Amino acid sequence: MNQRPSARGGFTLIEVLIAVVILGTVGVALANALAFGARRTIAAGEIGYRTAALNTEISRVAALPPGVLPNGTTTRTVTTQPFPYTITTTVSTSGFRQSVSVTVTPTGLRPIGAITRTIERVSGAAPSPFGP
Repeated sequence: MNQRPSARGGFTLIEVLIAVVILGTVGVALANALAFGARRTIAAGEIGYRTAALNTEISRVAALPPGVLPNGTTTRTVTTQPFPYTITTTVSTSGFRQSVSVTVTPTGLRPIGAITRTIERVSGAAPSPFGP
């Protein structure tokens, strides 16, 4: 009696190994893309904090009347999380003009570059070139 051998359903070992290699390659590429995206998101957040700290200090300085800030450089370190930084304010006065330069330098684990902004202010009233 001749019996026909039954057809076996399933995958061979070679097919399974090829599928595992393909899935592994795709998985590694996806993991790298996710890690890159996470690093970029963290950097974008730090840039936002840095800009906010700079704008806060510039607003504080701009609210002060001209001539209140003494000439020279002052440095202040902020250690609170999530964004520790050092802020440096340099004031120079020449005649009726006052230049105030503010620099925010992040000091965290992954420091990003410093950012500086300078504002020019007029202190007092300049004499009129046309007389009193």
